[in-house]
Amino acid sequence: MSTSPPLALRGLSMATSAALLSASRPVCISALRMLASPASRVAQRHQPQPPRLLQQPRYPGQPRLVLRSFSTTTARRTQDVNTPPQPRWRAPSEESLEHRPVLIIGAGNIGRRVALVWASNQRPVTIYDISPEALRSATNYITDHLGEYCASRDTHPGHVSTTSDLKVATGTSGQNPSRDSSGAITPEEHTKAPWLAIECLPEILPLKTSVLAMLERSLPADCILASNSSSLTTAEMAAEAPLEHPHRLLNTHYFIPPRNRMVEIMSSGATAAPIFPFLASQMRRVGLVPVTVPRDIQSRGFVFNRIWAACKRETLAVLSEGVAKPADIDALFCDFFHAEKGPCERMDEVGLDTVHRVEQHNLEKDPSLGSEKSMKWLHDNYIQSWKLGEKSGDGLYTCEEREGLRERHHLHHFKNVEETRGA
Repeated sequence: MSTSPPLALRGLSMATSAALLSASRPVCISALRMLASPASRVAQRHQPQPPRLLQQPRYPGQPRLVLRSFSTTTARRTQDVNTPPQPRWRAPSEESLEHRPVLIIGAGNIGRRVALVWASNQRPVTIYDISPEALRSATNYITDHLGEYCASRDTHPGHVSTTSDLKVATGTSGQNPSRDSSGAITPEEHTKAPWLAIECLPEILPLKTSVLAMLERSLPADCILASNSSSLTTAEMAAEAPLEHPHRLLNTHYFIPPRNRMVEIMSSGATAAPIFPFLASQMRRVGLVPVTVPRDIQSRGFVFNRIWAACKRETLAVLSEGVAKPADIDALFCDFFHAEKGPCERMDEVGLDTVHRVEQHNLEKDPSLGSEKSMKWLHDNYIQSWKLGEKSGDGLYTCEEREGLRERHHLHHFKNVEETRGA
């Protein structure tokens, strides 16, 4: 990933810019440039303006109606009783799915893995990222692993395209799009635009909401918008972003595909009901196993991450109080659950900065969690000194200790699945 200084973000508030620039993962640089790209700046100029009064036509004897225009603090317009209802979502035809790709936003560790799974059943996939280095790395990963995954499922790979051109990513099939004599994309090519877009960006709410708003304006009306966030709900995103059609938005939380094939699906609170069975059916066709949270329920952390968050929280409390060392905790955990890896090793793989950021978000939403002391301990002893786990070298385990763990996994014949480094 590129490590050049982050670009200034035009059109965003100081608080939003500070939140984005504080991200520590290299993939954030790519995401920040995405927001600073010319296409993004054009989209930002079309952001809703401050409220203004709109004069409505009147007939004799009809009372005067005054409506206010779009508010940036909510995802909904104030509507007159005569305003047409929100358009219904209609599923794309089966024939169109043969040439309409799944669009992955972000070529990082998870993005490329999600792309690999969706490309495993002759499905076209487009990966969008403004970092050429990230796209090259994603291409190498998919080249090395897609054939193996398809062989395990007895399927055939689809075409995977990569691009740094937002118009190509959101308005075409991604495969050498047809252009007219002037170089413009043809109307026929636009009919091959993505049917599903999945953002795989860092866990930063302003970043995700800005990108989702940009995608909504650029993609076809029937394109499903999905967030791979592990801790932020799309209900939060819909409330923060100026989204016109939240009925197309939902959470699809992947873990570490293709090894983990479970996917959690959860509504934005306004997601159109037909999207759930349609998307779940398409997931099963590529070997994924969807678990859907009931449409009328909002669960922070979805299903598994609520359980995993409690495990991480207590593990960090035990460490911060000096009750046990990482190796002791993991040994007890693995012995009891017959697990391959314990919570400390897993947190090092995920990244301690990500663990800290997610728990801080949970703590802000629910102060009764009581994890302030362990979060301060984690920040002061690891985050501040850049001991983030595998991504930086040392973490809860040192590099040398982690090498010893890898040798032990190999001796126990655990499958060697790369997690973060080199992914």
